Amino acid sequence: MLKKLGATAFCISILGGNALAQDAAQLIADARAALGDVQSISYEGSAKYVSFQQCGANATAMICHGTHDPMRPIMGYVRVIDLEAPTSRHTGSTVNVGRGGSTTVTPGTYFEQVTPEQADVSQPWGGSLEFYITPWGFLKGAAENGATASSQRMGGVDYTVLSWSPAVTAPSGASYVINGYVNDDNLVERVETWLGENIMGDMHIVATYSDWRDFGGYTAPTQIVQTRGGWPFFEVAVTGATANPPDLASIAPAPAEVPGGFGGGGPPPSFEIMAEELGEGLYRLTTGPGSYDSLIIEFEDHVMMLEAGQSQARALAYVEETKRIIPDKPIRYVMNTHAHADHTGGIPVLVAEGATIITHANNREFFERALNTPRTLLDDTLARNPRPAWVDPVEDFKVYSDGNRTVEMYHIWPTPHSNGLLVAHIPRERILYQGDFSLPPPGQPGNDHVRALVPALEKLGLTDFERYINTHASAEPQTRDDLWSAVGR
Repeated sequence: MLKKLGATAFCISILGGNALAQDAAQLIADARAALGDVQSISYEGSAKYVSFQQCGANATAMICHGTHDPMRPIMGYVRVIDLEAPTSRHTGSTVNVGRGGSTTVTPGTYFEQVTPEQADVSQPWGGSLEFYITPWGFLKGAAENGATASSQRMGGVDYTVLSWSPAVTAPSGASYVINGYVNDDNLVERVETWLGENIMGDMHIVATYSDWRDFGGYTAPTQIVQTRGGWPFFEVAVTGATANPPDLASIAPAPAEVPGGFGGGGPPPSFEIMAEELGEGLYRLTTGPGSYDSLIIEFEDHVMMLEAGQSQARALAYVEETKRIIPDKPIRYVMNTHAHADHTGGIPVLVAEGATIITHANNREFFERALNTPRTLLDDTLARNPRPAWVDPVEDFKVYSDGNRTVEMYHIWPTPHSNGLLVAHIPRERILYQGDFSLPPPGQPGNDHVRALVPALEKLGLTDFERYINTHASAEPQTRDDLWSAVGR
């Protein structure tokens, strides 16, 4: 009950304004008429996108400068929205770099869709909201789900705000809310909703529609911008639109292999933790092949964990194992190698433990904004044990020591993969710990990301290590010589 009240108060505080006596149904009808009362629409142009919480390095921008910077261009972009099905598809061509720091350019196809099954408002909100945050989808949802009207002034402009909720509820039990801001011309300029997200909490999703144009009896926006959690996510420059196209089924066809659906269900996985002792009070925690490995380091009165295990489930298992191996000492720090999604998923668990995040200064804003967002839609460890997230930023170099145990953090730059990469050096055991500088199979050359590491280490004078440990578990233990060999040294 408290969670529902908290979520309701959160949404009301954002909506603001007083309820209008105006008939919401009439407002919806007027807004639909302003859009041309279409049953379907397609539009085309150029677009930019990112994979959430990743860098969008591409053929024209090889280097990552931060969260969602750069974005990836989509050429020949086309989208179709069918209100009767209901469904949405959009596609286009891309020329992006490879995974894991490779700068090898590869042509590809962008494709995303909301199927009729996903558009069912009783299904997970994350799978359907991309349909309903469009002006056309929003008005359809408003007409079918008991929308209410209120007034709000934003940016010096007065809007009528239509609000409705899908049938599905959040994991916390709270209701989702979606708001559409309608201007005096009955055009939907802004649609917003919130989605519970592992790092971003109650992630604010905003789509703005501007520079509306008459395409011959119906209107469409020529500029579309979507943000998630305040970060750029998707942009479209529309050059043409067609109402009720006759070839609806053939527009934006799915490629041979359609990307998987949104999010899995079922209980979290269970893990068998293996702890490798690397030295006194120093352990590598792993779950075997495919693992994201963490190191735990015992200091005089606390524990430091290097990386948080990739997911909340693995992080919870690692925390439990840490407390078993090193009892009665709090986990005071968790080190993050970089702020990509697969390296941050377990961090909320460590924040709930009271751990401070060690990460490069370029990641500080992202973590502080994301992890200090309310979590009223979630029912996870941090939502149940709320604590403020604290970041201890590293610039070029920082040492953590109690006079006996020492861990050194170094910034590695330039690399194509991220501008916020840290490696950890443990002098006593001569260990270098890193994330994503994965070595190729023996006899094959390292990619551009790996090739950038060795000169950076040499510049730092950081060459006196023996064991080379990756967050991404390697099949066999790796060494400095393996790294040097991968770059032809």
